[in-house]
Order: sequence, then structure tokens, then C-alpha cells
Amino acid sequence: MPHRPDPFAIREVGGDIQDRSVSGFSSRRLEGTNLGEPGLATLRRVISQRVPWIMAVCLILALIGLVARLGKLQLIDGAAWRNIAEGNRIRFDVVPAARGIITDRHGRHLAYNVPSFNLVVLPAELPSEDPQRQEILNDVLGSIPTELLDQDAITSLGQLSYLPRVIASGISRELAIALSVKIATHTGFNVVAVGERAYEGGEALGHILGYVGRLSQPEYAELHQDYQLTDSIGKSGFELQNEGMLRGRPGTRRVEVDARGRERKVFATEAPTPGVVLEATIDLELQELTYRLLERAGTRAGGSIIVLDAVSGELYALTSYPGFNPNAFTIARDSKVLTEIFNDARRPLFNRAIAGQYPPGSTIKPFIGAAALSENIINPQTSIISSGGVAVGDQFFSDWKPGGHGPTNIYRAIAESVNTFFYLVGGGSDTMPGLGINRLANYLTRFGFGRTTGLALAGEANGLVPTPGWKTEKFGDRWYRGDTYNVSIGQGNLTVTPLQLAAAYATLVNGGQIIQPRLIRTITYPDGRVEHPSVSRTYSTGISPEVTKVLATALRQTVTIGSGRALVNAPITVAGKTGTAQAGTNRAPHAWFAGYAPATKPEIVVVVMVEHGGEGSVAAVPIAREVFSWYAQNRPSPP
Repeated sequence: MPHRPDPFAIREVGGDIQDRSVSGFSSRRLEGTNLGEPGLATLRRVISQRVPWIMAVCLILALIGLVARLGKLQLIDGAAWRNIAEGNRIRFDVVPAARGIITDRHGRHLAYNVPSFNLVVLPAELPSEDPQRQEILNDVLGSIPTELLDQDAITSLGQLSYLPRVIASGISRELAIALSVKIATHTGFNVVAVGERAYEGGEALGHILGYVGRLSQPEYAELHQDYQLTDSIGKSGFELQNEGMLRGRPGTRRVEVDARGRERKVFATEAPTPGVVLEATIDLELQELTYRLLERAGTRAGGSIIVLDAVSGELYALTSYPGFNPNAFTIARDSKVLTEIFNDARRPLFNRAIAGQYPPGSTIKPFIGAAALSENIINPQTSIISSGGVAVGDQFFSDWKPGGHGPTNIYRAIAESVNTFFYLVGGGSDTMPGLGINRLANYLTRFGFGRTTGLALAGEANGLVPTPGWKTEKFGDRWYRGDTYNVSIGQGNLTVTPLQLAAAYATLVNGGQIIQPRLIRTITYPDGRVEHPSVSRTYSTGISPEVTKVLATALRQTVTIGSGRALVNAPITVAGKTGTAQAGTNRAPHAWFAGYAPATKPEIVVVVMVEHGGEGSVAAVPIAREVFSWYAQNRPSPP
């Protein structure tokens, strides 16, 4: 039997095992020394034993931060975020107050509200892409007349904004219903019921009432704490001057809306407080009459008429021609009409009654006479020879009557409007002292010339009482006696407004007391309280009753024997003064009349001014006669 090797026998092959030099043996066998792949000798330990601990710590810190953040969001900022979330569902609406009514002195409505609708858009809810946004706008706006659209607001819809914009206004009820159906498939649109402003009196009352319009961006930037961008605000006249009282106090509504912004439920409301009712001093019938009189006069330039209560300062009429219809800016919205208004060379938006500044001509002479009598330059018996004018150096200041008027006292000088008399009492001569420009300017200022009357209506002008200092500053030239002569007859650089002249004539029948013209008779508040603005007497001119009595006699003689004789048979006794004021070369002069009635116990002052109308006795006096005749038959109720 063949011999077999013992399988359990230990055989040594090449060295002692203790020396670890056995062929094929590796002490790093468990570390995978030989992987059997070329280029890789060993796999070393590359991940530290500390890494898992670092990762665990970071995870714990992240969890702590997350819990802290959630706690802050829930516990600290929870209320704020809930409000934001709720804001997607709950909407707070501002409810505009009904704008206050304006009436005339007899309670006839002059400015009031009529039902209307606006189309309002929230730009942020429209598609951000131009083609999509334009497609929606074309669909919604296609049925709205162009004159009702606000093109500027539509253009601005491409800007991301959460402020609502009115893109169409003055929408009828029928169109509003149709739009409500159409916008139901779109987000961001809303049809809102509003009160649209309407006005009576047309062009005759445009300057007094003014009009309202949408807030401009500059106005909103200034008033955003009190107004919404969709609100209207007074732009001129009464609407502007009394904005705070007429606007009222807006209310609020808290409503639930759906994803399309449609109202689903009303949670709470605070009712708005309407504006006050303003009763104006104006008599609508008289205001319309005075406007027609100027219109019939055929003036191609313009004119104004003032009818003022001589005692209280209430204005029965404050007329500027040409005027404008304020409805063109609100309910009418005719772009063609608006273009005509803005492009009219006669400037119908310009209020000539309070802002027109004109040389007063001879209507200023009673005040020159008052100064001369008060300063003892003359007395009622002083007679000055009028021989046709006064020469100063190589200049000749003529009278209107060739050859002059002969011996003239203050009565004749005013009644016949004798220039020579006023040249001399105003500027003097080498042989006769006159007032001089400084005293003359002082008295004119006392009577209210050169400054506003304080009427509560924006845009009133100051007029100008020229002085040597003013001339030096303006023209770099000194003052001459001839300058004083011009001022003494209401020419040169002296300018007044028709309202100033009316207020000054009122002082002649008020014992020299200045009164402030006013346009508001009563204010009725929503709670029924009625306020009566008091008569404002600002100061005394210092003119004595004796002087005003002399002037009253002279002004009455103007009507009985002088340049105002066309008024002698008026149904009420009249006193006053005509004026013809030069207004540049190659143009007809301005025509004036200023006076009062009844002559013995004056109640009203009337001033008529026709731009480039010619002679005051021809153009202004007939208009004044119509006004006095109306007053005699239709005396307004007393203040």
C-alpha cells in the first residue's frame, strides 16, 4: 500500500513562523492588504471616529434652531402672521362719505351728488405678463366709452401695486351691471357705487363752485394718510376752499372675500359721516342774470360783476366772464369740451372777479378825494381851474374834455370826472401842494388796495399800489411827479381787482369801516347744528363821517348831472362813479362802473368791469342799471 503523507503534520516552508517571515503571510491581512487589483496596495482608514459625533451635534443644534424658529413664529410672531394670512381672506374697505351739498341763499342746490359707478382695479392681481394683462383689459374695457376711461391710470397698471386704481368713472347703472357680469371671470376688478358731483348754474357759477377730480400722484403722496388713491378732492373754487368740511369722514367695512376678491360676508361696519351743507350767500337767479348781461355785452375779452351787501359783506353775485361749466370735469366728461376750455384764448378758467388786475380809471377818484379832504389839501369849497390839463416839463397831462371844465370843486370833479383837479390834489404843482405819492399810497392801502380782501376763495390777487421804492426795484428808475399824476386818475401802474373796488366802495357807506367780503351764509353740520359765520369788520380807515358825507353827495351828483346820468331814472336811487381806463395802445379802454343803492341808505354795492369795453358810461352803466333794477324787485332776504 503506498505511503501517504500525514495531513496533520506541520511542515515548515522557509523560516520560523515567529519571525513572521513565512511566505505569503501578512500581519495586515485583516486590513485587506492585497485586493488583487493593480495599482492599489492598501485601503487606509480615512474617516475619523469623531465624525459621527460632530454630525450628531450639528443635527441636534439644527433641531434646536428649528424648534426655536417654530416657537417664535407661533408664539411671538403668530398674531402678525395670522393677520397676514387673514388678510388674504378678510378685506378692510374704506367707505367714502357723501360729499356735502352746496346751496344758494334760498336753498336751491348748486352742488350735489348723483348716483354713479367706478371701475376699480388692483394692479397686483392682474397677470404680470403684458400680453395676458392687455387681453383681459381689452375684454373688460371694450364696452366702456373712451371719455369715461382714465388713460393714465390704465397705463400705470403694468406696475406691481396693491393700491387700487380707478380706471373708469361716471359709469351708468346699466353699464355697471354688464361690467359686473364680465369681471366675474377675472380677478382684480371691482365695480363700486359712488356719488358723482353735479352742478347747477353752468358757466355762471363755475368760478365760485369749482369742481372735484381724482387725486393726482403728488396729492396722494402728500395726503395718503387721509385719502385713498381712488378718492376725489376739490380742485378749485368752493370745492377746494372747503374740502375739509365738504368731504365728511369716511367709514370702514370688514368683509370676507373669496379667491377672486369677491365679497362673501360682512363682519363689521362703521358708517361714514357726510359732509356739511354749505349755504352760499349767492343768489342763483342774480348770478345767472349778471353772467347773461356780460355775455350780451358782446365783449370779445371778458368782464366781471360784483354785487355786495354793503353792511354784512355778503356777496349776492361774484361773476367772471367767460366762465366754464364744472360739469365738464365730472358728470359730462366731454373731452372735446375740455379741450375747448383749455385752449380758449379768453381764459375761461381765470377768475377775473378776484384775480383780474386792472387800472381802475376814474373809479379811484373818490378815494383820492377822501385822502385830500382828510389831509386838508382841499376842503369842500376849494375850487381849482380846469383849463384842459397840466404841463410838467415837456409833458402835458390832459383832461378828457378839450378846454377843460372851468372852476371845479370836489363835487364837480367827481361828478364830471375832472382829471385836472385830481392831478393837482394828488401830485401838486409848483404853486400848489399835493398829497404826494407817499401819502397817496398810504390812503389807498387803508382802503384795502394793494392786498387781498381775505375772501375765502383761492386765487385772489393783491393788485398794486406803486411807490418810489417799488419803481426803483422794478425798473431801476426814480419816481416823477407825472407818475403821481397817473396814479391820481387811476392809471399808470396802479391796478385793482373788481372785488377790491367793491369792498372799498362799501367803506364809503360804512362810515369808513372796512368789511370783509364773504361767500358762506350758514354751515349745517350732520348733527343738525347750524353755524352762522359772523360779519368780519377788519379795521377802520380813519376817514371821518364828514368826509364820507361829501363823497356821498358827489357820487349822487355823478348820476343826477354827471357821467352816470343813464341811471337817474332807475327804479332805485343810485350813487356811483364811471371809469374809463386806458389799457395799452391800439386797444379799447376798460369800462367801469362802481356804485351803490339806495343812495340815501345804501344796501348793496355794484361793480361792473368790461374788458376793452370802451367808455364806462356806454358799456358799464347800462349793465349796472339792469342789476339795480333786478335788486329793486327781488331784494334778497337780509343777513
